[in-house]
Amino acid sequence: MEEDTLDIADNYRAVGLREGDVVFVHANLLPFGLVAKEKEKFVEFFLDPLLQIIGPTGTIVLMSYTFDYAKGVHPYIHESTSSEAGMLSEYVRRMPGAQRSFHPLCSVVAYGAKASDITKDASRSAFGWGSPFHRLHELKAKCLFLGMTCGQSFTFLHYVEQMYGVSHCYNKAFFHPAFKDGKEIAGPFLAFLRNRKSEPFDFAVFERRARERGVLSETSFQGAPIQSIAFVDTFRIGMELLEENPSIFLKTSFFVTE
Repeated sequence: MEEDTLDIADNYRAVGLREGDVVFVHANLLPFGLVAKEKEKFVEFFLDPLLQIIGPTGTIVLMSYTFDYAKGVHPYIHESTSSEAGMLSEYVRRMPGAQRSFHPLCSVVAYGAKASDITKDASRSAFGWGSPFHRLHELKAKCLFLGMTCGQSFTFLHYVEQMYGVSHCYNKAFFHPAFKDGKEIAGPFLAFLRNRKSEPFDFAVFERRARERGVLSETSFQGAPIQSIAFVDTFRIGMELLEENPSIFLKTSFFVTE
């Protein structure tokens, strides 16, 4: 692992981020400490250097999921329903020029040159063919982890699981009201969900394998982890692990047999 450096931009470069990159961001910023007192300044401390490094030809993408929609209590309104994926996601969602994929449960928000390619006319599937994650794979995107590791949470691996065809997840259809441009959009909207009888997800085995293969770039800032890995490498290693054990990303193996 690289040593701590004083400049967050140096850390981004240390894990391989470059001009023109498409970067999907997983972030838990609190472990970095109070880098700024104001909320906006706190987010901008991490966001602005990232945007400067990838430049005008680059793109950042974050989850902007709205799990509250699954409860059926509130309708999804594409232009105004807030992201539940953290302060960085919600900040980017509100940025002029940001674009959001239409999925009432599992949307992403993108900003930059490839934002439209990733979000426009995405499929009804949260993680399947034509989803933003399928498009990120095709664009050879990278994933940046801030204040957390790929062993703790890695949304792209759900796309890998769906492409492989694991038995512990299923596609659930949602028909709750969803609106875009003032018009109701008819369901179904498909979400790839874990069977409730199975154990929770655990991606530690993926992190170990990626580190062994030398494709996981790592550093730290103020004691908190920063990692980066290419989606192409993630897909290859994920498929390899699932072939060894199709429920390898669960804490305990689980298979639906009837």
